Formats: sequence, C-alpha cells, structure tokens
Amino acid sequence: MLWLIFALLTLATVAILLVPFVRAVSAEMPARIDYDVVVYRRQLKEIDDEVESGLLTEAQADAARAEVHRRMLAAEDAELEMPFKRPRGGSRLTKLGAVVAVALMMPVGAAIVYGVLGSPHLPGKPYAWRLKHDPDFVAASTADKLAKLLQDSPSASGYRRLAEMYFEARDYVKAVDAGRRAIDLGANDARIWSELGEAIVMMRGGAVMPGALSAFTDALSKDAHDYRARFYIGLAEAQIGNLKQAVAIWRDLEQGAPPAAPWLPMVREHITAVAKEGGFDPASVLPNPPTASSLNVANTAMINAIRLQARSKGPPGMDALADSDVRPPPIGDQSDMIHAMVAGLADRMQTTPNDVAGWQRLAHAYKTLGEPDKARAAIDRAVRLKPADIGVQLTLAEIEKSTATPDDDTPADYIATLRTVLKLDPANVQALYYVGLAEMKAGHVARARRLWTKAVATAAPDDPLAMSARSRLERMQGKSDAD
Repeated sequence: MLWLIFALLTLATVAILLVPFVRAVSAEMPARIDYDVVVYRRQLKEIDDEVESGLLTEAQADAARAEVHRRMLAAEDAELEMPFKRPRGGSRLTKLGAVVAVALMMPVGAAIVYGVLGSPHLPGKPYAWRLKHDPDFVAASTADKLAKLLQDSPSASGYRRLAEMYFEARDYVKAVDAGRRAIDLGANDARIWSELGEAIVMMRGGAVMPGALSAFTDALSKDAHDYRARFYIGLAEAQIGNLKQAVAIWRDLEQGAPPAAPWLPMVREHITAVAKEGGFDPASVLPNPPTASSLNVANTAMINAIRLQARSKGPPGMDALADSDVRPPPIGDQSDMIHAMVAGLADRMQTTPNDVAGWQRLAHAYKTLGEPDKARAAIDRAVRLKPADIGVQLTLAEIEKSTATPDDDTPADYIATLRTVLKLDPANVQALYYVGLAEMKAGHVARARRLWTKAVATAAPDDPLAMSARSRLERMQGKSDAD
C-alpha cells in the first residue's frame, strides 16, 4: 500500500512538471515593450485625471509626464538593443523529448537518491517490535500510557511519577509539564520542586535559568538540606562568575553529605574544577550554604544577562525567558545565551584540561545542542583522564548510542563501553540489559539469560529496562542454553 502511494505521488509530480511542455504556446511571445507601453499609457491617463481633480498643478503634471515619456523611450531603446528575439515555442519533436526526459528522470532520480541515502533493504519496524527491542521507546510509551490514564483520574502522585518517567526518557519538556501539574494538584515538598528545577535545567541545555533557580529556592524553603537544589544553586553561581560562592555552597554540601552518597564524587570534582579555574585553593573558602540575599543577587544577575544578550544579538522574545519558564524553542533555535555558556565552558576547558567533570558537562551540552562530534571529542578527553570512572564511561556510552543509526540498538562501540561499565559496576542495570541483548543476538542464550536475570533482580520492578528484560526472559522459556 505504501509503495502504491509513493507511485501515485510520483505520477502527480511528473504530471505537474509536464504541463508547461504539453500546453500549446503561441508562435511568438509578445515583446516586453508591449506590456510596458500599456503601463505607461495608463500612468499618463492617471496624471490627466489628477490634474482635472485638482490633485496636481500643471507644472507638476508636466514634470510627471516628462518622466513617463523618458521611461517609455528608455524601454524602446532597451528593446532595440536586445540581440535576440523572444524565444518561439519549441518544435513538436523537442516537446516530445522534454516530456520523455522529465517522465524518466523524476522516478529514476528519486530511486537513485533513495538507494544511496535511504535503507531499502531494511524492513519496517512495527510497533510491537519497538516495544520488545527499544527500551527507550518502552519508557516513553509507558509514560504516554500513564499520561492518558491521568487525564481521566488526575492525581499529584500520578503526575509526580509521570514527571520522573519522562525525565528518565529524556523528554524534559514533558517532564517539566508533568512536574508543574503535580504541584498544581497539591504536591509541595522539596523533592518535587528540586526535580522540577533539574528538569528545567536539562530542558535549557544545562543552563540554570531564573525559572529553575526559583524552583530550587522553593525546594530549599521546604528542606534546607535538599542536595539537588544546593548543587544546582552552586552551579548557577559558577555560571554567572561567582566561583568562590559556588565552591562555598558545594563545600557546605560536601561537609554534610553521607559518605556513600552517589553524587558526592561529582560535587568534589566540581569543587576542584571551579577552584582551579578561579586560581584559588578550595580549602581557603569556608563552607557556606546558599542564602536568600545571594539567591536574589544571582537571579538578578541572570535576568540582566539575558536581557542584555537579547538587546545585543538575541532573538525576538528573549526578554520573556528572564521572567518566565516558557518552553524553549527547538535545539537549533535556543537562545544565544545558552550557546554562549557552552562556548564559555569550552574555552574554560582549554585552560583546565584536567577537569574531568568539566569535560563531562561539555559533552552533555554538545549532545543537547545536537553537535555529536564535539560531544564525542569532549567525552574522549574525560575518558583519557579517568578511564575507571563509571560516570565517565556511562556518559561515553550515552553519546555512542545517540550517534548510532535508529535501527541499531546494540552498536559495537556502545556495547564495548557497557562491558567496561560491568567490570566497574557488575550490577549496573543499563549495562546488564544491553550487553545481554548483544549476547542474545550473537546466539549466546545462557549468557543473555544470566545478565537479564541479574538485571531483573537488581532494578526496581517498574524500571523500563527491567520490565523489558523480564519480558524477554519469559519468551526465552524452553530455548537452549547452549552458547
């Protein structure tokens, strides 16, 4: 059916292009001067009418008539100087040749282009296939189903979960919408506000904008120890150049953190990197939590920076970003300020080339802006500096997967990186699932079963990867375990 539609569209296009060739044309096209004379005569008539109505004096009318006559003479001179006459209609044989050429070139040319750029050898991927083989699609589909259920029976807890699911699926715009809806329905604790702020940051390409800062401020008003809000407020201070204030906030966060907190290494890396950038010893900065006055100063500085950027070279409507959290434009149209922040981070990395966290942030920023080559170059620098860091390896894997073709859910470089992740963290669910998928494709059923069984046992029951692994294990019943 699809190919029939393509054929009909091709025929319609060819028919439209053939109309000028098969339509009868006059033996001689009228000369351009004939059209010009008609126009100039009409202008002379209009001048006479305006004189009669009193709109022009005789002196003004004479000047206007002289100008029209001058243009008429210039047009006649130009016509006489033309070396060639207007083209005549082609012969019947010429027309027939043009018809045949267009009729053949359109479908043949389209087939050649599709053969080079398309994938005619690949079958279509039905919805059921994507549910079984694409965990990202599973996550998005599960979230969409929950969104439909919430339309009939909305609840704060439901929208909170929906926001988390969209965040995991990296659909940050919908995550922000769901988070706001949860708040509208009564969710008002520190966690929902800090998660909303983080989603806004990701939606903005990694920049802590005023709307996100406001959400983090609300989170701290509910819980002064919320680690997520404190971290991003420190990042906001760093982005506007208050490096010592950023380090003070992060040192305060580090000081009260549980020793096994998974985010603690990232905080320490940021402290080291920002202190190095500012040229000071982080130990010389006293730990200090964010205060209301410092938050107001940071917020004002951001708003002024955005407005200044908007007046100088920003796109229309940039001022609105200073006062609200409207949805961002597509990646290619995001504000100059975000691009400037990324460019500033890239410049900073040239002076602090050993900052692992900085290279990770730069890689994420480039990925968000749709620049995969730059993202890969940035994360490669981080890998060379800290190859045994699981966070670095997972960032590398994320970028490798984002640059693969949509039909390849187990690209070789991505799987190789995840095998490295498994050596560093044998319980990593993402690595367990995708390495298991690669083993299954290679015919190693027992290895795939072991990996997926561990993934199911390790992950939360509603984890999309665990759900997909569980489904695969059920379908594997009775299959041979021979590798």
